[in-house]
Formats: sequence, C-alpha cells, structure tokens
Amino acid sequence: MSLALTGIGVTSGIAIGRVHRLTPGELTLPEYHLEDRRAVNAEIERVQQAAGRGERFLRDIMDRAIEGGGETAREVLEAHRQILHDPMLIEAACERIREQRINAEWALAQQSEELQEAFRRLDDEYLALRREDLEQAVGLIQRELADQPATLLGTRIPHQLDDTILVASELSPADLTVLSQRRVAGLITEHGAPYSHSAILARSLEIPMVVGVHHALELMNENEPVIIDGHYGAVLLEVDDNQRRHYAEKLEASTRHRRDLRRFLKRPSYTADRRAFTLYGNAELPAEFERCLHAQVSGIGLMRTEYMFLGDHWPDEETQFRTYGEAVQAMQGASVTIRTLDAGGDKLPAAVELTRGPNPALGLRGLRLSLSMLDAFRQQLRAILRASTLGPVRILLPMLTCIDEIHQARQLIAECREQLRAEGVSTDPALSVGGMIETPAAALDIHRMAPELDFLSIGSNDLIQYVLAIDRQDELVSHIYDPTHPGILELIARIVEAGRQHDREVIVCGELAGEPATARLLLGLGVEHFSLPPAQVAPVKKALIDCDSRRCQELVNAFRTGQGSGDGRALLETLLGSAAERPPH
Repeated sequence: MSLALTGIGVTSGIAIGRVHRLTPGELTLPEYHLEDRRAVNAEIERVQQAAGRGERFLRDIMDRAIEGGGETAREVLEAHRQILHDPMLIEAACERIREQRINAEWALAQQSEELQEAFRRLDDEYLALRREDLEQAVGLIQRELADQPATLLGTRIPHQLDDTILVASELSPADLTVLSQRRVAGLITEHGAPYSHSAILARSLEIPMVVGVHHALELMNENEPVIIDGHYGAVLLEVDDNQRRHYAEKLEASTRHRRDLRRFLKRPSYTADRRAFTLYGNAELPAEFERCLHAQVSGIGLMRTEYMFLGDHWPDEETQFRTYGEAVQAMQGASVTIRTLDAGGDKLPAAVELTRGPNPALGLRGLRLSLSMLDAFRQQLRAILRASTLGPVRILLPMLTCIDEIHQARQLIAECREQLRAEGVSTDPALSVGGMIETPAAALDIHRMAPELDFLSIGSNDLIQYVLAIDRQDELVSHIYDPTHPGILELIARIVEAGRQHDREVIVCGELAGEPATARLLLGLGVEHFSLPPAQVAPVKKALIDCDSRRCQELVNAFRTGQGSGDGRALLETLLGSAAERPPH
C-alpha cells in the first residue's frame, strides 16, 4: 500500500521520479556593535558588495532564463534585482550602520523587518507576494554576507535532474530558475503558498509542484521513487506497478492539456453560444504589466497603488505620476484602471499615523481614509490625471459605502483637473470614474449609486467577507467562506442588473474571476467582464470559451430559486463539468 503525503498543489500536473533532498545549512547572522568610523565604513562596504554580488548572480541566471525562453522567470528575478537597488533597503540599512554602529547583518535584518511589518499592515494576499520578494532578496544578500553565496546552491544540485523530484524546505524564484534549467521533473516544499512568486514561476514553467508538505524532508529518503499529483496536492510514496501505470497515463493527458491551454490566449473572447466577454489583468509592478501584455488581456482592470505607500515617506506627486505613466505606456494603448489608495484600519501605511479605531476592519480605510487626508488624496488624483495624458486611464474608488463619498471624490477630481488646466496641463476629458462595490451597503444601494459612477467593479473578496461576517484568514471560521452563498449571489445579481439598467460596465476583480468554475458562476449571473491575475487568464479563458452561457445561466438560476440540490460545491462541479470538457489532470 502506498503512503500519501498532502500539501497544496500549485500546478495541476503529474510528475514521476526519484527524490533528491536539498538541505541548505542554516545561516548564522551575527549581531555586534562597531567600535569606530573605520569599522562602520567597512560594514557599509560589506553590505554594498554583498548586494552587488547578489545582483550579478541574478543577472547571470536571468540571462540564461531569457536564452531558455523563461520570460516569467526573468520578470520575477528582475523584481528581486530591483529590490537590491531599492534605497529603502540597502541605503536605509547603511544608514542604520552609521547611526546605530551595528554590523551589516544586524542592520539589514532590522531594515528588512521594518519593511516587512509595513507589508503586514497592508494585510493583503497580493501584497504578501511583495513581502516574499523582499524576504528572498534579503536572503540573497545574507547568504553573501555569510560567505554562503547563492551560487553554492547551484553547485550542490546535480546538473541533470530529469526524472528527479526535488524536496526542500522552501525555494526562491532564483533557486527554481536554476532547477528548471536543469530540467527538474517536480518540486516538493515543506513551506510556501499557492500564489507565491515561486509558485507562479512553477506554473509558468509548467513544473509540477506541491507546497506545504509538512516534514517532507524527514519523511522522504534520497533516491526513493515518488509521484506528485499537483491537482490534489498529493505526494505518493511506495507506489506499486498499477499505480505507476495509472499516473503515467495521467501524465500524458496532463501534458496534452497544458499544451492546449496556450492556444486559447489568441482565441476571440466569445463563449460557445457567441456571447462576448472581456478579460482584464490585475497588476501593480512593471513585470506584471508585461505579463498582462503576454496574456493578451484587454487592459489592466485593477492596478493597485498600495505598494508605493509602504515606506515612512509618502511618495510625492511626481513619483506617483512616473509610476502610473509607466503602467499606461507599458500597456500600449490598452486601458489602465488605477485604484486609489486602498488602505487603512489594520492596513494603515507607516507614513500615515492616525488613531486606530476599536474595530479596524470597520474603521477608517479605503476611500474613507483618502477623504480624511485631502492633501494626500489630491496629490494622488493629480498624478493619475496627469498620467491620463499618456494613454487611456480610469480611476477606481475603493470601499464605497454611500453616495456622498462619490460626490466628494468627484468634486476633488474636478478641482484637480481645473488646477492642472490652469497650470497648462491637459487631461483626458473622457476619463471614467468607477467605484468598488465591496460593502453590503453599496451593493444594496447600487441602483442609486450606479448613475453616479461610470463603471462598477465588484471586489468579491471583501464583499464575501463583509456579507458573511467572517475573516477567511481565520481558520476557526474559514469553513463558512462560501462564494455560492445565496446572499452573495443575490447581491452580485443585483449589481449586474443595476449595471445593465444604467448602461454601466460591471467588472469582477476578486478571486471569483480567477477560477474556471467561479468564472462560469459569474457568467451565469450575467457578468461579462473579469479582471484576474495574468497567470490565470489562459484556464479562465478556456473555461469561458468552451461553455454555453445560457446553460450556465439556467444552472445558476435553478440554484438561486431552490430548484437545484442547494449544495454550492455541487453547483460549481456541475458548472465546471457540464458545459465543457473536464480538464484532464
């Protein structure tokens, strides 16, 4: 009988091979004070040189990734390389060495912790990626400081990894790039998240990977036969011949399926019954703008801006303008929807020290926060308006609760536009202003709000949490998180209907838009516009192209009127299986 270990499958593929265990030694990070200026200068030089060596390592594997066609790898590694140049990391660490007279490792660790704490305050799954990037870039410098350079990791890995399943505690994108170049068959890690950059990279490189397999290094022996089933997040040991034959057949089918998915990116966006739909991308950093282009989306449906506000210093208008302008120019004429700062409460940036309310989740956040800091809000609006001179831009207002907030924001936009005009700066007169519908109040009042907005964007993650009154990160109540809850479906249908009545585009930009089954659920509710991570575009596009929208609508309507089984999970299974070929895995 085989032994099965479970984790989280980040790719849906099958891998068959033998175990190679990677157990890098723990880094020792000393902490000590410096005696004189000479020692201070030496430590500053150490950290700068370590960062330089780390960058050269990244450049080397980036060059090889490009030669091998690994565009996503290049983009992720470029993000890490940019962090090594970020003055908020290296220069700030050097400043700590000067001011506190502490060694390089200690200063770097302190600065890293401060930045990570800023990310944690912005409690957002997407921004967790940025925290992970920071951790891995800092880890790269720390390896150099500890004379355990990243290049050593590469020398300890066999040059040919065909038929090899590598098992590690965790892997950085740089590690993963090296492994892919050595043709590793599959990856298992004890830690990791399904939307980490390593996971995204594994998906883009189509390497089967299961993360979160606790104690994998203890339980798996070197050279032991192993099978990965990424669809179920399963790791199988001690398999017999029948199981091996079964998974070999599944592997062949999975390979064919992944090859087929790529073809859908170029296909016109119509369902099987010729209903048009639109796919936008979610993005924040330059590398993600490029991913959106490669995914051939119609534009950026959600550009988050929180990343710029993580530090101790508020970015000025010019800095914001350059960032927004970079996105607009990168999209080559496709529209960019820029969401104004969506932070506050427990997600308060370090640059904004305001009184924390008794319940941060229901406190000063989103647009409420921006309207409480008018000078800062005007600065952001002016920067967005200036970027509209470079290409099509839309403004998205987060966390709406009442119509008065829309009026206030629109008034400020008009004032900023007039100021710019007086300064001789023209802005796009047709610039649209939309609102995120993510509070129950906004959803219930949508028929009065819709005429006040140019488009509607459903923030499904927050809407579900607020309607169900649960924090999905809380393991004690996460089982209640249900996107098919009748209350959720009624509110989404209500928003879609309001959009139809008032001729407003309705986009869904939360997680519901990024999964094939829930995308079909939304289609059945009348949604035609989706904004999702670029990596999810191909499977969602295939799911929509292959389905009959009328059949989806029938299934969803039957469920809403109580004619179905009443089981939301069964509804999603039916939506995924009835209107299209079930993807092999």
